Amino acid sequence: MGDGIRVAAPCKINLHLGIFDRRSDGYHPIESIFQMLDFGDTIWIESLKKSSGIELHMEGSVPMKDVVPPEQNSIYTAVRLFQMESGCESGWYIRLNKHIPLGAGLGGGSADAAAVLLALNQICGKPFSDISLEHFAAKLGSDVPFFIKGGTAYVTGRGERISPISVTTSWAVLLVNPGIHSSTPEAFRLLDTVRSETRVCTKPLLGRDVLVRLLESHPQHWTFYNDFLEVFLKHGTLEVQQTYQAILRELREAGADFVNLSGSGSTCFGVFADHDKARKTLQNMKGRWPLVELTFPLARKVNPVVE
Repeated sequence: MGDGIRVAAPCKINLHLGIFDRRSDGYHPIESIFQMLDFGDTIWIESLKKSSGIELHMEGSVPMKDVVPPEQNSIYTAVRLFQMESGCESGWYIRLNKHIPLGAGLGGGSADAAAVLLALNQICGKPFSDISLEHFAAKLGSDVPFFIKGGTAYVTGRGERISPISVTTSWAVLLVNPGIHSSTPEAFRLLDTVRSETRVCTKPLLGRDVLVRLLESHPQHWTFYNDFLEVFLKHGTLEVQQTYQAILRELREAGADFVNLSGSGSTCFGVFADHDKARKTLQNMKGRWPLVELTFPLARKVNPVVE
């Protein structure tokens, strides 16, 4: 094996997540603000000169018992897709340093897949533009194209319609994951069941301009919401209700300007304009939950680094 490439796979949070009624194709349209963060996995890739196979090794802070087998991993799927689209038959040695919990609402699998596509594209001499990468990245998952772009974005459709937002951010984000694996399909089923039984109408589409103006204001004025959170707090299991309530309450009492759930859970987060309050809250909460991480928004994707 020769020289390789190291690439970061940053996670994202949903500052806002509105979910609309299921379409005839089974998908739910969404309206969301995605924010990439400076926390995530790290991936190292080298070419296997005499093989067309894939050697995937995993390590990191995420328990390996929680990680799916290599051939089911999003990285493996991303490599196979790149080989098919590019015609490149090279084999690859890949080492994943995993820190984004699974079932956490942070887009860890999609982040890893996008990072691999970016790294392979650079190793192979950039046969694809970022726009081309985004196009076939959508085959791996609705939100994978976002991780090709990175930064902040207004996201609609199934998650594949991405409109970048240029915004200055000076706030910190405290991620708190309770170690509960949240299944996205099950979350959508619960949402559909609750809406059907209670006949609750979905909220209207707010539109890009409204959400961007809100984002540009101080976080204490944000009225973003997450439709999943509202359902979980009223209709989730007792464990989920009590856990989310406890974390969000502690973040608010510690001085967070805004709190929410990311994606379909299970990561809660607090946004702090005051970084000292964020650091103090980190010290107070660390060790009491499986993941407590202080991080900051990323304005753009992180380019692969040749080593």
